[in-house]
Amino acid sequence: MGKNRRGIRQRYKDLSFNKFLSLSLCLFLFPILLLQVIYIRASISNMNSQVNQQIYNNLQQVSEKFILKLESYEDTVYQIYSDKELIRNLEQFHQADDTRQAYLFYIINERLKQFVESKKGIRIISLVCRTGENITYDRQSGSALDNLWRDYEDPRLTDPYQKTRGKSGIVLIPTQNISTGKKTESLFFLGKELYNTDYLEQGVVATLIIGIEEQELDNICNGTFHPDNRSVNFITDTEGYVISFPDVAQIGKKMTVQEDVLELIRSSELFEGKDLYSNWYKDDETGWLFHNVYDQDYVMRDINVLQGIYWFILAADILGILLFINSTNHYYVDYLKKIIEGIRQADQGNLDVRLVVDRRNELGQIGENFNHMMDRMKSLIEEVTEISEKKKQAEMKALEAQINPHFLYNTLDAINWMAVRKNEFEISKMISNLGHILRYSTNRSNEQVDIADAEEWLKSYISLYQLRYGNSFDFEIYVEPEVRQVKIHKLLIQPIVENAIIHGLKDMEGGLLRVDIGYAEQPERIHVIVEDNGAGMAKEEVDLYNQKNQEWNQSERIGLVNIFERIQLYYGDQGEWHVSSMEGLGTIMELILPVDMDMWKSAAAEDAGKYMQKNASSEDMGKEVKER
Repeated sequence: MGKNRRGIRQRYKDLSFNKFLSLSLCLFLFPILLLQVIYIRASISNMNSQVNQQIYNNLQQVSEKFILKLESYEDTVYQIYSDKELIRNLEQFHQADDTRQAYLFYIINERLKQFVESKKGIRIISLVCRTGENITYDRQSGSALDNLWRDYEDPRLTDPYQKTRGKSGIVLIPTQNISTGKKTESLFFLGKELYNTDYLEQGVVATLIIGIEEQELDNICNGTFHPDNRSVNFITDTEGYVISFPDVAQIGKKMTVQEDVLELIRSSELFEGKDLYSNWYKDDETGWLFHNVYDQDYVMRDINVLQGIYWFILAADILGILLFINSTNHYYVDYLKKIIEGIRQADQGNLDVRLVVDRRNELGQIGENFNHMMDRMKSLIEEVTEISEKKKQAEMKALEAQINPHFLYNTLDAINWMAVRKNEFEISKMISNLGHILRYSTNRSNEQVDIADAEEWLKSYISLYQLRYGNSFDFEIYVEPEVRQVKIHKLLIQPIVENAIIHGLKDMEGGLLRVDIGYAEQPERIHVIVEDNGAGMAKEEVDLYNQKNQEWNQSERIGLVNIFERIQLYYGDQGEWHVSSMEGLGTIMELILPVDMDMWKSAAAEDAGKYMQKNASSEDMGKEVKER
């Protein structure tokens, strides 16, 4: 029995991953589970999208209905504005005696009554004269004296009059709460200054104020509102104040953020709902916002029931999957974790990590391939490291040793003695300097030298060019004493100097080439500056040279390109360069190079020893001469 159990366990271990995956899909109906999730999400998203789009379209229609209603009220304004008889009576009213004024007051008031009765929703029409008198007809009171403005001593102080004053067109004034003593009434207004079109120079005859009941706006928005609908529309003006709402007590409140809109519904207690959602539409003509707030739970109640069923099925499937995964965790997941841990250690540089292979399925093959890969990788890294070092040394030599004319040494020496015999001492000096330069350049090309040695070599090198070009340019070099014993790779500065002479100073008189070497602002760095006042370079060329990690063509692997590649090879990211140039003004090349402090200290100590030995030899020689 125990033997059979071990055999079954081993066969379970040896199951291929493909068979294991197929078994899992069949047992847990993964496609159905995936379809359930997709269907639930798609149904909710689609329903939300349709509801929001329908509400947005509804708000747009409400806005259009409002504009049509507003245009009908504006028609009344234009009818009054174009009523010449009414305008003439108003002009006479200002100048008439008391008897005549009373008569005109009655005539004008009757005319206003006709306009008020002509349109549903108009509560009041007032003509406010510039002297303060007003002629008003109030539909509710039916009286010329007992009207909406009864509590105002001067109707010119009212907000509708103030907002209309000085405006050229019809002014739409958002809903306001007007106190009439016993109660507060909500109206929005249209205002217009009236002129006699035949005598515009006489100025404003009167200011027309039409008050319209807010109920007209609410009727457009909600019709007959019922809380069971779990949805409500309302309007805010351009400043965020509520100007139409089923609960008139909320009119005048200011909405600043979206949360205020939802809080307004909750505080009004129009309907209950925990998951409220809002939409809005802005009317471009008036700038007013038409809002809708609805109870999402109520709208989505059928979907929520269906969603609950699907989530129950989903939870049951997930539970089954978890139980199955837990039972197979020891055989598959644990081994995968071991593979991942091995990869992590290898990524951290541990090339000796190996996996224990105890199964013959795909996971076992992965373990065997991983072990083989690590063996091969370790061997390849050692091989690549060796090849890379050899390649680096070869590339350095190839970059630095552009020429290696060893056979020229003896030839130059012979030519030098021929020049001496013929008293051509200037030629002899040039040949001697050239020989010194060639020996310096080609002798142990990878070594580092003191900056002081590099300075002396540069002086010899520049002197050849000065003789060659007839001393057409001057040369200055300054090396800070503190850096004279610092080591630098040979021939790092020479190509920069040569480039400055050939491309900058060759064809000009009065040129100046200057080299400055000292410590940089950064710690343990030296700063090399090569500056000339020559021809300069084009901006495109400067930008190209300033690009780091640039891939150069083989034809460009000389001169400045040689320097850039050597800096990258010698110093890596610690070596920097920068080119500044303007055509016709000159060029500045800057190098920032790290200092090998251990090598510097060793060289300084060695130089100090040589100096002391030299002084001691000089003292001995002096004593010997003195004795003689």
